[in-house]
Amino acid sequence: MGKVSVEQALAKAKSHSKKGEVAEARSIYISILEAFPKNKKALESLSALGGDQRSAVGQGPPQAAIDQIIDLYNQGQLETVFFQAKSLIAQFPRAVVLWNILGITSAQIGKLEQAFIAFKKVIAINPNDPKSYNNIGNVLKDQGRLEEAVKAYSKAISLKTDYAEAYLNMGNALNNQIKLVEALKAYNKAISLKPNYSQAYLNMGNVLFDQGKLEEAVEAYNKVLSLKPDYAEAFYNMGNALSGQGKLEEAIESYNKALAIKPDYAKACFNMGNALQEQGKSEAAIEAYAKALAIKPDYADAYNNRGVTLHEQGKLKEAIESYAKALSIKPDYADAYNNRGITLKEQGKLEEAIEAYNKALTIKPDYAEAYINMGVVLADQGKLEEAIEAYNNALAIKPDYAEAMENSQSLAVQLLPIITNYGYDFDTSEAQVNSEIVLRPKYQIQNAIKAYLAGDFGQAYSHNNNFKACDQNLLVRLKPKDKVFCSAYNSFIGKLLDANWDEELACENKVYHLGESHCLSYAHRNIAIGGSNFRIVPRITFGAKAFHFCRTKYDRFKAITKAHLMSLPKNSKVFLSYGEIDCRPNEGFISAARKLDKPLEELIDQTTEGYVQWFLDQNADQRQRLYFINVPAPVYYKEHSADLNSEVARTVALFNTALKKYSLQHGFDVVDVFNFTVGKEGFSNGLFHIDNHHLGAQALVEINRQLS
Repeated sequence: MGKVSVEQALAKAKSHSKKGEVAEARSIYISILEAFPKNKKALESLSALGGDQRSAVGQGPPQAAIDQIIDLYNQGQLETVFFQAKSLIAQFPRAVVLWNILGITSAQIGKLEQAFIAFKKVIAINPNDPKSYNNIGNVLKDQGRLEEAVKAYSKAISLKTDYAEAYLNMGNALNNQIKLVEALKAYNKAISLKPNYSQAYLNMGNVLFDQGKLEEAVEAYNKVLSLKPDYAEAFYNMGNALSGQGKLEEAIESYNKALAIKPDYAKACFNMGNALQEQGKSEAAIEAYAKALAIKPDYADAYNNRGVTLHEQGKLKEAIESYAKALSIKPDYADAYNNRGITLKEQGKLEEAIEAYNKALTIKPDYAEAYINMGVVLADQGKLEEAIEAYNNALAIKPDYAEAMENSQSLAVQLLPIITNYGYDFDTSEAQVNSEIVLRPKYQIQNAIKAYLAGDFGQAYSHNNNFKACDQNLLVRLKPKDKVFCSAYNSFIGKLLDANWDEELACENKVYHLGESHCLSYAHRNIAIGGSNFRIVPRITFGAKAFHFCRTKYDRFKAITKAHLMSLPKNSKVFLSYGEIDCRPNEGFISAARKLDKPLEELIDQTTEGYVQWFLDQNADQRQRLYFINVPAPVYYKEHSADLNSEVARTVALFNTALKKYSLQHGFDVVDVFNFTVGKEGFSNGLFHIDNHHLGAQALVEINRQLS
């Protein structure tokens, strides 16, 4: 009856009756009885119009039978109500009240087709009843027949223009169709008819949230709470909107308020855990997930996110167990398989990680992130072609996936100029790059390295400067490892480009320089070897250490380096620059010796022997002339203690001694860059370094003296 009370409705019906408008009066009395079957005044008035309740409301059963079925409904005995209503309808097929009871009960117990038939019957008996159209709209919406549902709500509204509930339900159906603007219009109309309609404000807030209008969503939720302060769902949804704005403390406060009202609100505990995890409060996040699981033991998402948090804490075994629990609850949980793969990769279980990613992709074939993660593992296994294929699969699904582009490009840059052998086309790949990826710092640095490797100094200069112009927010968001990588190469390439480049004669002879970043120090310059001039051609392997070549594991470092060695003409001259990273204070011999509790001398000797042996084995059929370049004297770091600096200097000396021993033992040449760079107490004399690690082209004069 909208905003009209029962008494007002009865008075209106009585007025129609006095005017002889019997049909109108009868319709009002029927509407009252449908809502309030025990209303004696309506029953008596219907009787006075010339028909009892049974004939007026579709020849219904006795009032006692209706009272009994309504009592059962109020007791929650819905299955019993369903069967009793069907039984009575068989006796009284035009009883609207029974059809309505059957429709409502059927919908509640999930018998949607039966509910649809029941409400259709009501409409057939009483075609001008707006409530029946609203009811059938709800059933159609639950069946996923959203267009038909909207038409049903529209019909209800055409019969009752101030039907706020129908506008609300129409908004819900439109929202399910992702017609968010139209849904908002429907909710606004419901609110205009019923200004204190808290549910309409809540649903409006949800649509605004889905549109990314988070501030407006928060306003809507605040309006809900001003009308209904104990509305737990409104606090929960507000927490989600605040979290989306990065207001994590306020979000957590909102989740806590939801839980104060509804202590068993598992989703609020779960999302609070997510917010705490984002704050870096791992222990508190795990506690929140535990509360969610105590409330809802089959909460697969909580187990999954708990696993992610445990992984971040370095508790890899416990993380795996948490993912297993999530998958036991939800066997088709692609995200859990993907996260399991990430943790297995961290444990060094690469084959098991690949298996996990494959399971994720079997469940979700368009899972671009799983392809990226698989690509990383395949690269770690030295399966370069398969890794590039995995990255390409990710990009085929999501062409603007920056991480996939950067990972793919990283391998491609390292495999210059043989990348075409792996089915990678730089021209095609670069044509697909969108403006957002181009603006990213890592993209610019990788292209600066690529250009420098190819000897295109103009492009190298351009990309290096573009990196400096990158949005600071993008730089801040880089992973710590990527931040170091980008900043170090930007500085190094900048210094190389700024160096003196005298005109040098073109040279057909080539000496290939394989190594990590040190292979760029003399790139594209000429050097005299045995009286002949050679142009130095770089081949890079990012982050490669002597350590990587000494171990039995086959990985990306060996795969990339081997690919270059095998691609060179036989009997070529090859410089090798590895070992400097191993001698740094925090990522090589020094930290490994402490971790393994092994004497530094022993560790360096074993590693260097394995390093030289690997190149000996690879060179068996190639017959290259190998020149091992040793490590220059280290720069003294004021940031480090005197003891740590001394340990670095000692490490460099030990490595160079071992390198000379094993190189000469196998008949290889050694290029000594240590003796002309060393000053006092084993540290750099400052004459040849262009930064804290690398030598510049001026070192070539001294190298020439050794090779002429």
